[in-house]
Amino acid sequence: MALGPWMSAGIRNNAPMSVIESIIPQDNANQGHRMPKMVTGEELLSAVKGNTFIKGGAEKSAEGVKYDFRLSGKILKAKFNVPIDARELDATARLEMRVDPGEVVFVLTEETLDLPMDMIAQLSPKRKMSQAGILTLGGFCIDPGYRGPLILGLLNFSSTPFPIQPGKKLIAATFFKLEGSEIDTSLKPADLLDDFPDELIQVMQRYHPIAPQAVADSVQQLQADLVALRNEIRTHEDWYRRFKEAQDVNNDQIKALTKDLTDEKEVRRSGQDELSKAVQGITQNLSFLRGAAWFVMGTLGVALAVFLVWLGVRMQ
Repeated sequence: MALGPWMSAGIRNNAPMSVIESIIPQDNANQGHRMPKMVTGEELLSAVKGNTFIKGGAEKSAEGVKYDFRLSGKILKAKFNVPIDARELDATARLEMRVDPGEVVFVLTEETLDLPMDMIAQLSPKRKMSQAGILTLGGFCIDPGYRGPLILGLLNFSSTPFPIQPGKKLIAATFFKLEGSEIDTSLKPADLLDDFPDELIQVMQRYHPIAPQAVADSVQQLQADLVALRNEIRTHEDWYRRFKEAQDVNNDQIKALTKDLTDEKEVRRSGQDELSKAVQGITQNLSFLRGAAWFVMGTLGVALAVFLVWLGVRMQ
């Protein structure tokens, strides 16, 4: 029956032997199987004082069943492109030592671990870090044989910057000694890790954090643009409405003018017809008078001729 380190430690430290015997099969006990033992109290404090598997630790960070790892000055922030040590910066540059909203910054712990091959560590984020809006990223189970500081990512999910303060408690660790078959004899001690891995540095060099405030500003700007566009559309609609009204007025005026011109044309056309008739009548009358004049003249000529003939006869 496999038990987790917390459960097994709780059984070993708090439960009576009768309970343990009822849980662990007797065949396992006969085979010498053991459960992990939590390193607590004086044993944990001695590890800090003796600089054994916790190196560079502080006695005040050893609290009963756990040890609180502290933040060092070494950080990996995308803005700086390479790892830096905050303790080597001047006062002005230290103002940039923060995790901005929406940003991830990787840090190293002040302490280093040198775990023996029969010990593991379990990490748990500090409640105060979560309350400050910081989510701690990283592997929370430290394998046997690990050597080096802890590498953790700090993600700021709040809307305010989080200052990076060397010495601040960062994450808690509980340690368990393995016994019996839980010790993997095939494992070899890990290589010493004393700085940020090259792969992580390359990732951070291409990293561009997106702050929630920047997103909020973009959304706000987009809303402003939409309002401006809506107002512009309304302005164009008003202009089009006024233009259409003016065009309708012009169309009515054009229609009225066209009607007046048509009526005037008809009037003039009627007047021209009457004038034509009058002229035609006058022409006919003149033709008649001209014919009558020719008739009178012809008659007078004949009468004159007859008179002359008659007068000539009388004179003879």
